[in-house]
Amino acid sequence: MFAAAAGPPKRRRLRPRAYDECIRCGRATQWGHSVCKDCNPAGLPEPSPAQYHATTFVVVLVTVGILVAIALLLR
Repeated sequence: MFAAAAGPPKRRRLRPRAYDECIRCGRATQWGHSVCKDCNPAGLPEPSPAQYHATTFVVVLVTVGILVAIALLLR
């Protein structure tokens, strides 16, 4: 009538993937690279993922600051 208990759930191990994804086309790239060889045929230096995160963080901070300034001016 009732199903038998299957036991505790299995834990997944957290380990880095052996590849990353290209930020332009989404193809698998070597670990630590953000752009594949097809999107960067000249082999130009590529930005690190930390640079993308920092840029996004700064844009969010600036946007919030602008919104606060507008809200104070319209009060």
